[in-house]
Amino acid sequence: MEDFELDVNAAAAHIAGDFENEGDFDFMQEEERLALVRRLAAIDAAYMEEIGDGVYDEDVIYERLYAAAEEAYPQYKTYLMRFVDDYMDFMEQYLVSIGAVEWE
Repeated sequence: MEDFELDVNAAAAHIAGDFENEGDFDFMQEEERLALVRRLAAIDAAYMEEIGDGVYDEDVIYERLYAAAEEAYPQYKTYLMRFVDDYMDFMEQYLVSIGAVEWE
């Protein structure tokens, strides 16, 4: 999308709410979930800036997000693949909700 800049704080707040509503990661402290979502959103935003008008490669960003999550919270290793997958779904839903996604 041309000249789109992701508001990382707004996206993270929205996605953190999605995780809270889902309830699947309630074993994590709320602060941990929010910190992880903020970290992932920042990496996602940097990737979007990096690719510009190029194609968003879900495999590339998934690997980056998972590596960052695993580095930040190794104690949750068995849950992080699902967390990152849910994050990506929630981010897509957020981007659609603000009209920032163009489908090819």
